[in-house]
Amino acid sequence: MSRRSLRIVVAGFFVGFPLGGQAWMILHYLLGLSRLGHEVLFVEDASDWAYPFDPAVGHGVDDSGHGRAVLTDMLARYGLAGRFFYRSDIEGRTFGVAPDEMRRFCATADLFLNVSGVVPLREEYLTPRVRVFIDTDPVFTQVKVERDQGMSDYVLAHEHFFTYGLNLPAGGVPGVPLSGLDWKPLAPPVVLDLWEGGVSPGRGYTTIGTWDAKDRDLEIGGRRLSWRKSLKYEAMIDLPARLPGVELDLTMSGMKEAAPRFADAGWIVRDALAVSADPRVYRDYILRSKAHFSLAKDQNVLLKSGWFSDRSASYLAAGKPVIDEDTGFGAVLPTGEGLFAFEGPDAAVAAIRAVEADPVRHGRAARKIAEAHFDAAKVLSGLLAAVGLG
Repeated sequence: MSRRSLRIVVAGFFVGFPLGGQAWMILHYLLGLSRLGHEVLFVEDASDWAYPFDPAVGHGVDDSGHGRAVLTDMLARYGLAGRFFYRSDIEGRTFGVAPDEMRRFCATADLFLNVSGVVPLREEYLTPRVRVFIDTDPVFTQVKVERDQGMSDYVLAHEHFFTYGLNLPAGGVPGVPLSGLDWKPLAPPVVLDLWEGGVSPGRGYTTIGTWDAKDRDLEIGGRRLSWRKSLKYEAMIDLPARLPGVELDLTMSGMKEAAPRFADAGWIVRDALAVSADPRVYRDYILRSKAHFSLAKDQNVLLKSGWFSDRSASYLAAGKPVIDEDTGFGAVLPTGEGLFAFEGPDAAVAAIRAVEADPVRHGRAARKIAEAHFDAAKVLSGLLAAVGLG
């Protein structure tokens, strides 16, 4: 724990995308820092372009009411009632604490913690003593910093740089530009007790995500690296046929015409929005699962960035084994019991069969990995120490 209580601004994206994984990621930072004894304020700024997503209609709208209700409920539920400031130029107003109170907090804050780099960097947000940028989309971020002057200026407005690409710092991933920045690895923090109470061993190898994402592919070293998970799953469409009796869930948004084909192949196809629209339903879905099974983006798999998602970390905290496509995270995290890194269908089948043979043992191992590597108290204390605030 830090030697004194700090005032910390956590900037991020919640109201704009108030779905399960995003909501819990932000809460882990806010609650984790608060439990360390620090005073936190969450700041989100939609400016005049970030129309908040409303799951009731499935697209962005000009009314942030739904997202604010989800944020308000989660903060109140975990002892952080009212600790947010939301600015919407689209609606022509702010919500949460008054603008003057926000400015006073920022002016006296010790730390500005910018999660994912979504908010515009207005002058008042940058007044805290120390400014930290947290990259949650490794490789894509580093390439954009190198090639886009606007992104470079944005990131360089900070003094310290952390990334979920655990192998990226010190040039650990050839071909990925670091732009002279001293990137430090950061494991996604998880408040462990939020993920207790799951069913053991649970049912189904599950995941929750987006089937396709436009305009996120990259070209590095003459290779085009796809962001789209759809292409990866097509190569494994016959996996259920190789694992009779094993429930393989594919909970994705945007599958469209692919959904019936995968259902016919034996996958249990679900709409991700139905699971993630309510963060509590999202959490319960994980707690009822047997394990996490997921494929990753080419840019992380082929380059072995070491990327590890906050979603996978939450499964581990819930005592659910994680079977993820290999992004090189095994260089930092223990694998083979509770956590598996696979390459190709044969290795995926072997990992699933290993969990099937003893799901309880692997579930216990998963929780131990979470306690050792993703505990928010440890991760965030380490971050504060690394920036001179510990």
